[in-house]
Amino acid sequence: MPFLTTTFQLVLLGYRNDLARERTLSFLRNLPPDWGPAIDLYRDTPLPHVLLTDTDHELGLRLATELRERGAQVQLRGREEQTPDAPPPTQTARTRPFSTLLTLIACGCLALGWLAATGYLKPRGPALPPIAQPQLAAPGIPMQQHHLNDEAVQLNASGQFEEAAIRLRAAIENAPDEDVIYANLVVVLRNWAVAEINAGRLQTAIELIEEALDIDEDPSLLALLGVAQQRLGDWHDAEESLQRAVELGTSDPMAFVALGRVYRQQGDQQGAVEMYQRARESGASGPEFATMLERLERELDAEWDFVDLSTPHFRLSFANGEDQVAAQVVSAVLEESYFTVGRKLDLFPESATEVVLYASEDFHEVTQTPDWTGGVYDGRIKLPVRGIQHGSALLQRTVRHEYGHVLVTRIGNGRIPVWLNEGIAIWAEEEEDGDREAWAESTIAGRRLFNLSELIPPFTRLPADRVQVAYAQSYLTVRAILDEYGDRRLLDVLRSTGLGDPLATAFESVLSTRLADFEGALITELTRVD
Repeated sequence: MPFLTTTFQLVLLGYRNDLARERTLSFLRNLPPDWGPAIDLYRDTPLPHVLLTDTDHELGLRLATELRERGAQVQLRGREEQTPDAPPPTQTARTRPFSTLLTLIACGCLALGWLAATGYLKPRGPALPPIAQPQLAAPGIPMQQHHLNDEAVQLNASGQFEEAAIRLRAAIENAPDEDVIYANLVVVLRNWAVAEINAGRLQTAIELIEEALDIDEDPSLLALLGVAQQRLGDWHDAEESLQRAVELGTSDPMAFVALGRVYRQQGDQQGAVEMYQRARESGASGPEFATMLERLERELDAEWDFVDLSTPHFRLSFANGEDQVAAQVVSAVLEESYFTVGRKLDLFPESATEVVLYASEDFHEVTQTPDWTGGVYDGRIKLPVRGIQHGSALLQRTVRHEYGHVLVTRIGNGRIPVWLNEGIAIWAEEEEDGDREAWAESTIAGRRLFNLSELIPPFTRLPADRVQVAYAQSYLTVRAILDEYGDRRLLDVLRSTGLGDPLATAFESVLSTRLADFEGALITELTRVD
């Protein structure tokens, strides 16, 4: 039976600007001899254009890196070739010859279903991912293991993945050579992991996927592992898992989207755009996906000539020249915020936080935010270079505010509603505990207050004249929690929510009071006329 090996195609997609085009064309016409013959391209050569066909991965990667540094947009694509005489792979305890068709069907259905549920593909049915089905036991399996396997099939179909896995593990213990049971355990573990990811229980999902990978290094499992690691903020591990999935030939949009997010977090805008383009080619679509791709392309255009400045806990990107002084000022405030905000939220990340400084005229164009916005955190802190100077109280508050968002997002795994996130970020601004109360109380005086359910979406969607009320009320709600229960229990609410509990459940479990009751009493207090 023929086996597949992979070679690669290097495709030129475009240029950042005219200067990048000239640099790219010059480089290709003068390639080093050990890289192959010169490549003659012209300004009017139609794009995309295939630069290399059937190249090996190492050479393709080297050339792609050189071209990206010159401002070219390139993509390295896998190509499959048949090699009929290749020997079969050696079987080990970690790789067993499963029913390949079953495994592939399970991988494809689950990944596409997960994407539909999260908006990366246009859904064609229920929002929940379809359940991949294991197969019934084949003839010849001992009777006890036969029953355990078939019970697991039924439990899987009803979503009882943990019970299904228990039965399959027991069957394997007593019949360690039955490949169909191993294959079924992989399917069940994958389904269970998807359910855990959707519920926000990321660490549990990672453990389940790693158990499945010990049986079968399948690219869809690696992609799923990378997604969970990326959501947990383990950027390095996520990159390794997702790159391995791509190397093994995955065509799953989920893998490309997640790897694009990792590259963006690391400041590699070119790589992020390419991954999103590959995701689109593999079927990803929908408004959220399109919005993110447009944002990445805007960032790539704005940041093509940026330089970096690294500090112990941050990496700043900015335009070289006059922004150098601003970057030095911001970096000092960031390092101060790392400790002051970190002490409040009891978190001191080891990995560097990405920060981008934009010219004031570019900031709102790139971030697509209203004029009143003074900073953004969307995976990277973004700040406008606008009157930045040493000792600025406004700069200090802005930086602490945005870094507060960084820590809240990490603690809550991105599951914290906007009102709570913004309220904590304003608390993070404070020089002295409670020094924002006077501002907040004067801001809401005589104004109609919100129900907290109205403050779950981003505040940028609110009418401009209601935005400050939303911020002030969010802060006062957090201030009331701090005054009554303390910061440790507030952090416990965040952690519980980050592990998958709805906020109302976490609130009642940690604080022993219903969120709705707390909100009602607070609004009564805030609107009381003395």
